[in-house]
Amino acid sequence: MTNNWLIGSNNRGKSRDLALCLAYYGLNAESYLSDADPLEFPTETTSSYVANAVTKAQFAAQKLQRPVIADDSGIELPALPDKFGVTTARDLGVQTSGGDRNAAIFTALAKVPNEQRQAVMRATLALAWPDGRTITAQATIAGYIAQFQIGHYSGGFDRLFWLPRYGRTLAELPDQWRLPLTHRGQAACKLVTQLRMMKG
Repeated sequence: MTNNWLIGSNNRGKSRDLALCLAYYGLNAESYLSDADPLEFPTETTSSYVANAVTKAQFAAQKLQRPVIADDSGIELPALPDKFGVTTARDLGVQTSGGDRNAAIFTALAKVPNEQRQAVMRATLALAWPDGRTITAQATIAGYIAQFQIGHYSGGFDRLFWLPRYGRTLAELPDQWRLPLTHRGQAACKLVTQLRMMKG
């Protein structure tokens, strides 16, 4: 696929990771910030990953007059059902650094036994065109919250997201292993597959 797509996010770390995920499946994408001033995206107010992602993608596509891919994602902790999830960014602060967000997760789980530290990371991608057309893709990855941060191949929640099958956190896995496992990577695969089907 030769099209260059824009990623609609003001979070440069998320944009880099999403670009890597999409490139893994043959889609070239770059942050819209590479050649445009920052947009003031609508405030997230819904409890729907899909609605949030679609709103961001459609808003940016209209403003930039280019097809835009946007993401809404979150971490879900069964031991803390009333925290995080679709409101993860709102709960932890949109401007909060990855390290500080991870520290907040550890604090929230401080009294939770190891066997109850299950976690799910969920991602929804929305691709919107300026004419209003939109497609979406969703995916999840299940694991546990580690006792401490470890790994240097990626950042954010990857550094605390433990995969028992591999005996490592996501951040301990190099990209060729990590990208197809992550929630965002799986969603990218589904999105690219839909695009290829649309092109016949």
